[in-house]
Amino acid sequence: MNISNFIQECVNSVMDSHPIQYQPSMEISEGEILVKGKTFGRWESKKFIIDEKKRVFALRSSKGKTRLKPYFLKEYQVENKERKKDKISFDLTSKTGGKCLTLGTESEQKANEIISVLQELCNRIDVIPNKDENIQKNIQDQINNNQHQMMINSIDYEIPSFFDISEIRDRQYLYQSSIANIRKGSHNLENFKLVIENKLLIYRNQYNHHQFKVFVEFDGNCQETIIQNLTDYNKINQWNAYICKQDSKMIKELYEDKSFLICEIRELSNLFIFKREFQYLQHHFKIDNLDFIVQKQIDQKSYTKNYQGSLKYGVWGIQANEKQTKVYYFSEQSMQGLTYSNEDAYLIQLFLGQIINLQELSIIIQNENLQNKSNEIYKQDKQYQQNELKNTEINNKEDNDQFYDCEELDAMNDKLFMVESNSNKDDVIIDEYEQNVRKQTILPSQVDSLDNIQDWVDKKMKLVLSGNYNYFSIKIIHQLQPKEFDPLQRQLLTQQEGGHYIFKKDFIREEKNGGLKVINEEKLAAQKAVIKFLLTRIGASLMMGKSITSISMPVTIFEARSNTERVCNSMGFAPIYLEDAAQSQDIYYRIKQCVAFQFGFIFMYLSCEKPFNPILGETFQGFYDNCPIYCEQISHHPPICAIQMYGRQYRIDAQLELIANFNSNSVVGRNVGTLKISFQNPHQIVLITLAPGSLNGTTYGDKVMNYLEKQFIIDIKNKIIGEVTFNPDKKYCQYFDIEYLNQQDYLCGAICDVTDVAIQKYHKDGYRKYKGLDLKQDIKQIRHKIKGIWVNEIKIDNQKLICIHNDFPVKMQLAQYPIPSDANFRMDLLWWKLKDFDQSQQWKEKLEIQQRQDRKLREQKGKKKK
Repeated sequence: MNISNFIQECVNSVMDSHPIQYQPSMEISEGEILVKGKTFGRWESKKFIIDEKKRVFALRSSKGKTRLKPYFLKEYQVENKERKKDKISFDLTSKTGGKCLTLGTESEQKANEIISVLQELCNRIDVIPNKDENIQKNIQDQINNNQHQMMINSIDYEIPSFFDISEIRDRQYLYQSSIANIRKGSHNLENFKLVIENKLLIYRNQYNHHQFKVFVEFDGNCQETIIQNLTDYNKINQWNAYICKQDSKMIKELYEDKSFLICEIRELSNLFIFKREFQYLQHHFKIDNLDFIVQKQIDQKSYTKNYQGSLKYGVWGIQANEKQTKVYYFSEQSMQGLTYSNEDAYLIQLFLGQIINLQELSIIIQNENLQNKSNEIYKQDKQYQQNELKNTEINNKEDNDQFYDCEELDAMNDKLFMVESNSNKDDVIIDEYEQNVRKQTILPSQVDSLDNIQDWVDKKMKLVLSGNYNYFSIKIIHQLQPKEFDPLQRQLLTQQEGGHYIFKKDFIREEKNGGLKVINEEKLAAQKAVIKFLLTRIGASLMMGKSITSISMPVTIFEARSNTERVCNSMGFAPIYLEDAAQSQDIYYRIKQCVAFQFGFIFMYLSCEKPFNPILGETFQGFYDNCPIYCEQISHHPPICAIQMYGRQYRIDAQLELIANFNSNSVVGRNVGTLKISFQNPHQIVLITLAPGSLNGTTYGDKVMNYLEKQFIIDIKNKIIGEVTFNPDKKYCQYFDIEYLNQQDYLCGAICDVTDVAIQKYHKDGYRKYKGLDLKQDIKQIRHKIKGIWVNEIKIDNQKLICIHNDFPVKMQLAQYPIPSDANFRMDLLWWKLKDFDQSQQWKEKLEIQQRQDRKLREQKGKKKK
């Protein structure tokens, strides 16, 4: 705000009811605060100043149309601080019966700072100076006024009035402006912290993360070419890699002020940040041997319909002599619309780091003729480099041990992406990558404990913000085939969350009726709170006239992973059972091992918490014993994910649709689809379907989890079907000559040779409608009998097949360089891992809104095609 306007408005405030005329001192601070209206109780944002010298708190409308209203704090006191919904409010109460104020702010830290200052000013006792002190003070004030007037009269340059603000050049407080600081060489870095020191210096204000000061020196006198780079309006800031060259342009030239209206489009390449449009006026002028280029935001509608950023002000200073050229840039700017507290500042730092390229572009311009002459030599060198690169790629493909895309969770990003943004960043990344690919292929142990989760999430967030990571990760040759692995290096998953890898601290067996009983009180309480949460959201939506279909489930009942990761995590028994099956040529032994894997899958998928719904196009990449696994969400409605796993002598392909049906006191969920397992030598294809799971007691009673109905193993070519029924009746057990147990977690079934009619029935019904074998007509021969309590142990022909207590899956490792659409780059998941559920909920709702909007666009385009 222009402080001179404050003084003028304070003169106008003489007409207010307070009889004392107030003129601000030099010791004032400014800001914005919420003020509660007395009539309707509505909160309104207003600007304020605090005059510590004269003990005055003054308000005015944020629109700037009303007069300044002073409150003399010696007559006030601060009372009734409390939290009201999302605000911290407090009262400024008059001791003399005057007007009282209710003030508030959404930030508790900001509220505490304002309250502390106001309380100190309200309680301060002014010391009455004696006559001699008054005389001395008047003399000093007169001297200051004379010096101040001389400073005003000494202004030896003119700029358009639009740029005449305090940060650029304010006539009353000239010595505080950017132009004056650059001219005098007093850069005023008292509240600034050095954030980048690499050929250029970037300082950021510790109290205002959007305010920066940049200093850089170039060898030689390149003042003219740098100015040309900054003011060539046919090529808006092409020295900066983050400027979208095609969309950025000069919109209009203001001939009277010799200024230009610029539309600058910034495009930082990462998953969550969209393009930003910056509209500002720019003016170039010269003072002595200093060239200045000033910039200031202009408020008007978006020119390109992109999200708008904010360039409050920018001041370039360019000074040169024969030996060197100095460039200064003081600015306050913001990408706007970002949730992560340091995200905005980090992106601006990346943008400002490109200033170093002004030198490179200058050299290119200065040596343009020489460059043209050396084009032929350059092309020859480039052709040679391409041939060398091609030979290197061929060698990499021949040597299986030369590339690996997986590394310990704790170590990811320590070397590759923590470099500062500078002109040789790509070279640094390539060097680090080349060192990494020469490492041994033996996997280090994965550390997935809460001790390192803070650092891991912090690294992930920085990866999200890394402009070069998206391009680089896509260019990596990802591992598509399994690699050799030493079985002695295998790591098994035996524990999770301080308990058994499945039971954790969430379940115990329900001994009376069977099944898994949920005992985690914290998670139970979170699930019970859902009803209250939903009722509150429904009421708010109805009052605001919104559809209740847009209500988002609370993240407190979610687990810290997306369903894409959860499905891949359920494949942990594949290296144990399917790799063993692939070594055998006995088709029935392979079927038995597939049954074990089938049970292992439903064991691993168990959880009393809901996974995050994947975003359309979301991916996940991981490894089991050097075998890659991939997952992608290929449909939004219905939600379908596609999975591929490349094992040794086997491969898994699957498409699973996650369905949930809610009843009055239960919920039934199922993965509808088939897992197709392809074996080699001899070739054999086995199809697997999965039984649905149920959770009873969702509204009252104990929560108990169990499996329902049937699941199947089908070999169409060899006419083999394996059928297992959960909680079977006596008649079913008697058919297979298996004892009956009246327990809900009991199961029995068999692997059978079947008739052509049975195979045709499966072909006709498909996996969605297939109900199982007709025991009287479909079975030709029972090969192997299956029984057991799935919570304990499952047997085949009275021999242990798989035991939930003693058999453990392989730990899955994350890909170190996943593509940018990977689930672990989701901000709602990252905030969840930090237990910041408010931020997680906000990000989750943003992504859901974006998905609904994308769906509408797809539907509209689909209608147009028809």
